[in-house]
Amino acid sequence: MYSRLPNAVAELVANSYDADATHVEVVVDTSGKQSVRVTDDGHGMSPQDLADKYLRIGRNRRAEDMGYSESGKRRVAGRKGLGKLALFGIGTKITIRTKRAGAPDWKVVTMTWEDLRHATGGDYVPGQTSEPAADPAMHGTAITVEELKRKTQVDVSELASSLAQLFNYVDEDFKVTVSADSSKPIAITKDLRYGAIEEESRWKVPFDVAGAGEAPAVFGVVIAAKKPLRQELRGLTIYVKGRLANDPEFFGVPESSYAYSYITGYIEADYLDDQDEDVVATDRRSINWDSPEAATLRDYLAAVLREVARLRRGTRRMAKANELREDLGVDVGRWTATIEDKTAADSVRQVLEVAVSPDTELSPDDRETLVHSLMAIAPEYADMHWRSLHPDVQAAAETLYKTGHYFHALLEAIKRYAKDVRTASSVDPVDLSALQAAFGNSPPKLDVAGPYLPSTVTEETADGLRTAQRVLSEGLWRGFRNPIAHQDVDELENKDVFSYQDCLDALSILSHLRRRVDKAAPPSSQT
Repeated sequence: MYSRLPNAVAELVANSYDADATHVEVVVDTSGKQSVRVTDDGHGMSPQDLADKYLRIGRNRRAEDMGYSESGKRRVAGRKGLGKLALFGIGTKITIRTKRAGAPDWKVVTMTWEDLRHATGGDYVPGQTSEPAADPAMHGTAITVEELKRKTQVDVSELASSLAQLFNYVDEDFKVTVSADSSKPIAITKDLRYGAIEEESRWKVPFDVAGAGEAPAVFGVVIAAKKPLRQELRGLTIYVKGRLANDPEFFGVPESSYAYSYITGYIEADYLDDQDEDVVATDRRSINWDSPEAATLRDYLAAVLREVARLRRGTRRMAKANELREDLGVDVGRWTATIEDKTAADSVRQVLEVAVSPDTELSPDDRETLVHSLMAIAPEYADMHWRSLHPDVQAAAETLYKTGHYFHALLEAIKRYAKDVRTASSVDPVDLSALQAAFGNSPPKLDVAGPYLPSTVTEETADGLRTAQRVLSEGLWRGFRNPIAHQDVDELENKDVFSYQDCLDALSILSHLRRRVDKAAPPSSQT
């Protein structure tokens, strides 16, 4: 017997389906001891049907009906005729009200668990009453389970959601709704089961999986969600003839991978019901995997899940990289390619891999914060950024540096430096002569030691600062400006005579000198 309300109600819905019903209403009364009523517009049962089919325990329906409903349009799923017993797992009193089309009255049967368990010989003949029918053409069955064995109030939304997972009928002419008291009915659809899932990818089953062999006669869908799923949705659910046959699982595939918390879906395996051996458990929640046919299915589904996990990692990584590009304007490949220091570039790439990893669940805000913080620490062309160059030096060199013309970048910065020194010192000569005129006299036209005199440094130290400014300034000009008169710059760069590192080292020295100029005492302040 079922102890869970949804499973017991699903048994009644399955009976309605097998009776060729087109509409089933599940109505819950949450007052008092609570009850649930399932009403359908199926063929209904005659008194003889009640005695021979419904009330007879252990009847093999498919042996008598050839596995099809009365209309011949639907394949029935029941085998053992135990469904009625399942209802006593949730309540103590069952009332059946049923009628065939053309019959003058409704047949009403009331059963209690106490009466049924004392029945002998497999037959139970409870008392029956009749109710005149207002319309002889009416037909169908209503089964009410009263005095529910539960202490908590039935949640209709949860019941509807559970029922959506317990059967997977695809017939367009079969509708099921659930309601409580006067609440608005909830339709049981696939959307109720999977509609709330924000899908990232989906795959139709069967599909070819390397090494998995020929696919069994199944069809279904595997869904990869964008966010981790509720525990009860994780894994693939198996249905046989539209009814739950196996709860969601991963068929032996280790679930330790974070990826599997995103995977759900269903598999229709009707062929399992055509086997001589009944491989579906009575409670319809598990399959006997020891059966050769079932074992083949299990192995195939395990291979499908492993392949889906592999494919998902690729598609999810690509999707997250696209999100970075579209939402934040970040091109991971371009960003890391601009960082010349390979160790640093690899470190930045590893952090970005976390941001786009299929197994990392970051909110959009957290991902944006992570990326923007990393950009502040290591932006594009981070090697130059980390040098904290003087703004004027960086402005002069940046464009050429970014195009890989390191020597020319430094030359432009040196020329800009000489021009700035000439302006600050008000000397007439240009280029190297401007540097010599500004720093070579005693006292110099532009005194870099002036701001520190007389209280901070001694005259001897001041002379050292002045000499360093002059010598380094002239050295940069002579060391990097003059060589181009003797050999092609491109040749120097291609042969690694002058690398990005050489450029940045020289720009760092130049920035030091340029900051001294900013602080230097102008000619008008000297005595």
